[in-house]
Amino acid sequence: MTQTYDAIVIGAGVMGAGIAFHLAERGLKTAILERKTTASGATGHSSGLIRMHYDLAAESDLTFKSYQLYFKNWRERVGGECGFQNTGFVQISKREDEDKLRGNVANQRKIGINTSVVSAKEVKELFPDLVVDHFDYAAFEPDSGYADATLTANSFIEAAKRRGATLLQNCEATAIHSAGGKVTGVSTNKGDFSAPIAINAAGPWAKHVASLAGLQVPLETWTHDVAFLRRPPALGKIPACIDFALECYFRPEGSALILAAGVDESLRGDAPDEEDQTPTPTFLEKLIDIMVQRIPKIEQGGLHSIHVGRDGITPDQRAIYSGTDLSGFYLACGLSGTGFKTSPAASASLVELILDGASKTVDIAPFRFSRFAEGKLLEGEYGYGHIWK
Repeated sequence: MTQTYDAIVIGAGVMGAGIAFHLAERGLKTAILERKTTASGATGHSSGLIRMHYDLAAESDLTFKSYQLYFKNWRERVGGECGFQNTGFVQISKREDEDKLRGNVANQRKIGINTSVVSAKEVKELFPDLVVDHFDYAAFEPDSGYADATLTANSFIEAAKRRGATLLQNCEATAIHSAGGKVTGVSTNKGDFSAPIAINAAGPWAKHVASLAGLQVPLETWTHDVAFLRRPPALGKIPACIDFALECYFRPEGSALILAAGVDESLRGDAPDEEDQTPTPTFLEKLIDIMVQRIPKIEQGGLHSIHVGRDGITPDQRAIYSGTDLSGFYLACGLSGTGFKTSPAASASLVELILDGASKTVDIAPFRFSRFAEGKLLEGEYGYGHIWK
């Protein structure tokens, strides 16, 4: 028997969960179809940074609204927990990119973000255990930090369920149905579901799901290694940090660990359901060499664990939040490693596009699917180039 809904969300990662929450909040009878379990894909392996420094103002706006409207008052806005920890965030710039850093900070301040350009000396004063010999200036966001992506997704799901949404796990989409140029429903291994709205939020599986609707979406599977290092007892306060000078990023993980990763060995083209959790052969050695340059006391710690995550990445390494030529079929995919921190505002904005015809929370027109066919790939106003090598 076909089950009938107002909207179907394919994927129960943090983006799909956020979309389901906002649909249910608007009163739509919503089904969330998840091929495995909630947050079992990219969300469960997210590094969880909450920072607002991007070289594309539209992305900074998404992260700022996500922080301002959701993360900083999560219990009141959504319910449950998101695990937000305010550690401060430092964006370290290469010396040759100082003008870009300043231009991006100026754009972000126009949006309302609490950020400023600080000298290496000021970074050292804030975080004495960081070596600052490799850069002259950085951006500092005192309000930023990190959160728990799995908690965030689960909070969204539970809030959606309280508003009438249905979650079906181990439920894989096998066909997208349409008639007269409009989506009509989804078939799965657990039966058929009818709805005039379907949203593809399937993470690294999104290219396959789009193909079920006859769409070719330019996504690759992107594989990223992340290490958890034991925090030395002598190490003082450290921020969440993206370090363009040494090409790494790191943040605290509670009081006992440090999450850290590099940016130059991300693999492309693995199967989205690849189970291999083996990092690239030189990942750990290269990462430790870099981290010791920035935080020498890291040598007094050790390795706790490594995990391997996969997401979908687009040619311009920016997300797709968009309608398509198939009426009622929407894309929220190709998140390219930025989905978690943008998910509250991006999902709200996409639901506004779906139900109201235009987004209000943030203008998501730059992230339209048609930009690839138009040859108008997104570039930062003061571009740093692609993050993931």
